[in-house]
Amino acid sequence: MTWDYQKEEYLKQAKVDPIWHLERLINYGLRGKKIDEKMLKKYLPQLKIPEERRTFLELILWNKPF
Repeated sequence: MTWDYQKEEYLKQAKVDPIWHLERLINYGLRGKKIDEKMLKKYLPQLKIPEERRTFLELILWNKPF
């Protein structure tokens, strides 16, 4: 898992806060996992991620020009 959370704590937090979980996956790596497309579309506007990553994800999800 990540350096700042024990696995059990991470999984608990991920369940109760999907925005936090998506931000962690995007910012720190997926480690072989895939992001749920529906969740990403739902929460993308609320995510605190670098603008270039947001632009890239919008391009992939909606073929939105930048």
